[in-house]
Amino acid sequence: RYANALFVSASKAEELPKVENDLKTISEWTKSNPAFVEYINNPVISRKDKAKDMTSVSKGMSQTTQGFLCVLAENGRLNELTSVMKTFNTLMGAMRGVVEATVTAAEPLSSKQQKAIEKAIAGGYLKKGETLNMQVKVDEGIIGGLQVQIGDRFLDLSVQSSINSVHKAIA
Repeated sequence: RYANALFVSASKAEELPKVENDLKTISEWTKSNPAFVEYINNPVISRKDKAKDMTSVSKGMSQTTQGFLCVLAENGRLNELTSVMKTFNTLMGAMRGVVEATVTAAEPLSSKQQKAIEKAIAGGYLKKGETLNMQVKVDEGIIGGLQVQIGDRFLDLSVQSSINSVHKAIA
């Protein structure tokens, strides 16, 4: 919700690239400064104090980013900042024609297997001008096969899913 609002607001203000850069800076802070992460997640610090502090730390950033950080602070949602930034980046990627895909396999995939999966996804699910950003995860619990998440589509081609189907059919 907040990421969508930020995206729309930045788009209307024609500040999408600036806001994207601001969020990259904030993301770096969350990775390099544990005290910052602890601060934004601390429920004891008042919303008013957090809003004032967000105004201070966001000096030099776009007005859209500054206002957004203050709204998060005032609504007690700074603890959702990392999730909001991730969703905003997904929206930016979608605007640029990047399709996110997550492939889960029971064991690590070779580069040849990954290329074959990328080719299959690109051939069946990407429109002209779109590019694929594929992440591969390993989950031994699926036993074998693959689970593929492409945008909002989910394909469960795992052995575990087949076992569950058979189990339901005979139960």
